[in-house]
Amino acid sequence: MTGTGGNKQKLKQRQKLSARQIQLMQMVMLPQTELSQRIKQELERNPALEEGSDEPGDYEELPEGEGGTPESIDADDYTDVDEIPGSAYKHNSRSEGASASEIPFADTPTLQEYLRRQLYMTDLDEEQRQIATFVIGSLEDDGYLRQTTEGLADDLAIYQGIYCSPEEVEAVVRAIRTLDPPGVGARDLRDCLLLQLERRTPETPAITLAKRLLTDHFDELSKRHYSALSEACDADDDQIREAIRLIVSLNPTPGLDFGTRMEGNAQTVIPDFIVTESNGDLVVTLNNGDIPEVRVNRQFEDEMSAYTGDLRSLPREQRETGKFVKGKLEAARTFVDMIRQRRETLMSTMMCIVDMQREYFLSGDVSTLRPMILKDVADRIGYDISTISRVTSTKYVQTDFGTFPLRHFFSEGMVRDDGEEISTRHVRQILREIIDEEDKQRPLSDEALSRALRERGYDVARRTVAKYRDGMGIPVARLRKEF
Repeated sequence: MTGTGGNKQKLKQRQKLSARQIQLMQMVMLPQTELSQRIKQELERNPALEEGSDEPGDYEELPEGEGGTPESIDADDYTDVDEIPGSAYKHNSRSEGASASEIPFADTPTLQEYLRRQLYMTDLDEEQRQIATFVIGSLEDDGYLRQTTEGLADDLAIYQGIYCSPEEVEAVVRAIRTLDPPGVGARDLRDCLLLQLERRTPETPAITLAKRLLTDHFDELSKRHYSALSEACDADDDQIREAIRLIVSLNPTPGLDFGTRMEGNAQTVIPDFIVTESNGDLVVTLNNGDIPEVRVNRQFEDEMSAYTGDLRSLPREQRETGKFVKGKLEAARTFVDMIRQRRETLMSTMMCIVDMQREYFLSGDVSTLRPMILKDVADRIGYDISTISRVTSTKYVQTDFGTFPLRHFFSEGMVRDDGEEISTRHVRQILREIIDEEDKQRPLSDEALSRALRERGYDVARRTVAKYRDGMGIPVARLRKEF
């Protein structure tokens, strides 16, 4: 559509999520400890709820049309767990595993906890602090924020019910970037280093030159083209060396200091699933720990049955009581149904992942991981990709070979010379082995690494090698050289 002055108006279609859908997505995202707290709070505030289990179908289903979405969220539309093609796995949602309260945690705060404590020393208002808390939770382990402000705004609406513009999110991000450790919230390496230099006062000539090198000549700096840097900045070799020494002294991964400390204090991740091998079968368990099961309180429902019909038939003085009773019963049924849908969503997703990666769960050999993307799981069990993304981005599984985030099992694929389809994660493992075995006085260039991979049957272009190498945090050949 073209308007006056030649300006083009873009029509953007967005799916509006119901309150029920948002609640379910929030429930799916909750980690174990927070889910347990949420259930206990609901039990305290709603007399129509009680602890205990109901057989499926014992409680009243919500009327059709009040929840779910035909495209993504309604678990009633999903394929049943037992209908996953080729599935031969046992499952049990009532785990006898360790209670969350029994697992020790480190006293040292995590990066996210450390940042959240500092929020109260900023000028952010209450809603901005809620946004900031969510953004802090989106930081990666190294302290970087790689998600776009548009994506964060969408996620805030979905997970928190907070509707704000990308500009409002960006204002909060700017505040987070002023917190300690310096460099946190950076978008990339150059941004991270510049954030740290901005904190250095007073600004010396070396700091000014270092900022210029990072801002205007980052490519030459990363390639160590010192003569070109001297000429471009009209600086002598000593000035360039001093500026580079300053840059090298900065912390490229400010968040990892916290990760190292946590490892030293043996902080433990509570797995959401447990997968074990038993006589050739893989047993998948949803690790509920100390999460209580809930059901509608039948005694409350029976005693209050007089108030659950048509409120207009009640005497006027009893109508408020009727509204209260009906509201509590509806909330209880909704909550129980949410817990059921959460369980089905998690189990269906995990069962499918185990089914598709059966060889890995039996052997623990990374080379047996099949290429698998979110869409593969979504198509197979009838969920929306966004639902699979939310499940796999926050959940962990304990296996016979260690505990891993679910995203560990996803990767693109490529085809070997012999026609075998393999996971790119396996290719990265081979690439790392080649680099570990190289002559450190004559490290291999990306082109040489590409040739070495081809000799092993992996046809990987030089550009792709560079991408994999960067992703694994391995520097270019000249920076790997040892004297």
